[in-house]
Amino acid sequence: MPRLSVLVPAYQAAQTIVPALRSTMRALPKDAEIVVLDDGSTDGTAEVARHVDDPRLRVISRPNRGVAATLNDLLDATDSELVARMDADDIVLPGRFARQLRRIEAGADAVFTTVVTWGAGRPGLPRPSAIGAEAFGLHLLLTNPVAHSTFLGRRAAVTEVGGYRALPTEDYDLWLRMAMHGARLHRMALPGLAYRVHPGQVTASAEWRRASWENPEIAAAYSALAERLLGAPARRITSLSIDSQLAPDEKTAQVAEFSTRFDAALLKCAPPARRALRRKLSERRAWLTRQLGEQEVVAR
Repeated sequence: MPRLSVLVPAYQAAQTIVPALRSTMRALPKDAEIVVLDDGSTDGTAEVARHVDDPRLRVISRPNRGVAATLNDLLDATDSELVARMDADDIVLPGRFARQLRRIEAGADAVFTTVVTWGAGRPGLPRPSAIGAEAFGLHLLLTNPVAHSTFLGRRAAVTEVGGYRALPTEDYDLWLRMAMHGARLHRMALPGLAYRVHPGQVTASAEWRRASWENPEIAAAYSALAERLLGAPARRITSLSIDSQLAPDEKTAQVAEFSTRFDAALLKCAPPARRALRRKLSERRAWLTRQLGEQEVVAR
């Protein structure tokens, strides 16, 4: 049994999966494997992946079931102590897994990295900012601060909250539930991944984002974490923005109450984390103000 399994869900990835696998193998530590699950591709993804000759690689195929089911099937197909994620169109940067494993050995339950973006548009370089365990849950109450494909963590931390659910933003939903159950989540400052950006990806879809904002299960997971960290349940600012049952002043009042509780919770954080979170909260409140202004214009 390898200590680490890198899980790679793949769908219609014949054009990108070989460099993704090669980069993963170059960074792979000893006592590790890569497991690809081809989710019913029709472009020969599995065949292309199987041509990568490496004893550390396994390729599984089955009919299409969606990304959450694919990730849970990958968990079931492996039995390692640690699991990591990689997408079939991204590139692992040198040293990623070694740095993450050192943080796991220091007591973390899950470790992420920042990313370099490439592909459509101009390349993006991250601000080299880490997020410690004491601040990670508060970041989740504002936005998802990590890319799913940078995850490396303890299998037990994932399975004890039920694994992935078939929801929009299945990764954000999982991080919310892990944080709620006390898992220690970290983001390392250095990038560990070159994240491909392209116009057709699901995460670029406005419909996909709205489905996440409207989803009741994600709302419940978010509210439970808010109650744990802030002392009271709360709603996502994005969800408030599209609630047609609330007047603009009611939305503003709810965010003001949230902000008061959030600011009190920041006292438990170190000053650099406190500043970063206050800046992010200010950005989210400004975003809501713009949304309300645009809605008022449309309503006229």
